[in-house]
Amino acid sequence: MKQVLCIISIFALNLYAQQSKQPIIDMHLHCYDQTNYFVAPDQYGKIAPQNVDEHFNQTYELMKKYNIVKGVISGPFNAVNNWMDRDNDRRFIRGISMFAPGEIDTVQFEKWVKEKKIEIFGEIGAVYEGYSLDHPGYEPYLRICEKYDIPVAIHTGGGPPKITYIGRPNFRLLKGDPLLLEDVLVKFPKLRMYMMHAGEVFYERALRMMGLYPQLYVDLGVLLWVHPMTKSYAKDFLKKAKEFGFIDRVMFGSDQMVWPHGIEMSLEQLESFDFLTQDEKRDILYNNPARFLKLSQDEIDAHHNQ
Repeated sequence: MKQVLCIISIFALNLYAQQSKQPIIDMHLHCYDQTNYFVAPDQYGKIAPQNVDEHFNQTYELMKKYNIVKGVISGPFNAVNNWMDRDNDRRFIRGISMFAPGEIDTVQFEKWVKEKKIEIFGEIGAVYEGYSLDHPGYEPYLRICEKYDIPVAIHTGGGPPKITYIGRPNFRLLKGDPLLLEDVLVKFPKLRMYMMHAGEVFYERALRMMGLYPQLYVDLGVLLWVHPMTKSYAKDFLKKAKEFGFIDRVMFGSDQMVWPHGIEMSLEQLESFDFLTQDEKRDILYNNPARFLKLSQDEIDAHHNQ
């Protein structure tokens, strides 16, 4: 029975890709260069593309297949520039990854913001270095983002298995708690911020923060595909977000990392949630991120007329 349902779901998703011209915005994509790309299997055993070129090509093809008209990419500055140079359809929005405070000189950071070489500050992976965003070291960057109205994308929730033993010894799960963002939102009330992964294991706290701070959005990130546990969080989070009236601040994000097929799996999972109406799915896939990103009506019209 499960196999039959899976086949039906895949068929429906492929039919969607072929027939639907509805645009999608992916708020959570990763880009790489030769210095940081890695090849590994995902949770289900499917191996990543063998090199950075294959990874880019597969990601871009899936964006075209599913009419993902805009995607926020994050990675090292050079990797982001490389992807922007290859973006013939102008689909990408420039993010930048940062973990610990001080990794990017603040003078250089502001220069890049002014030059529109940074359009999203994130993904900020503070938790991986044992920090939360309320650490004073992030304040200069957040002040710049508020000044220039640059959105902030912060990792919330956990990380991959054994992360503390395989490269990030300072990682601590508690640092991914959305409640730790409260002082930041109080200090920078005009800051546009979204919680990547919707809090993950802390999804109920993410919802409580959304109730208290109406400027706060989320993306779904790894919740939709990376592990059976996160997919369970996704279902519970979305049901409660709908019940509490927060669906209008939930945004699609695939967090494909080195596995471009995560895009397809994310869309398939979201499409399978029959407790969401088609209008609610459209809000998550396009309308909410378009509002958060402050896209112009001309841009929105163009996306719908492609």
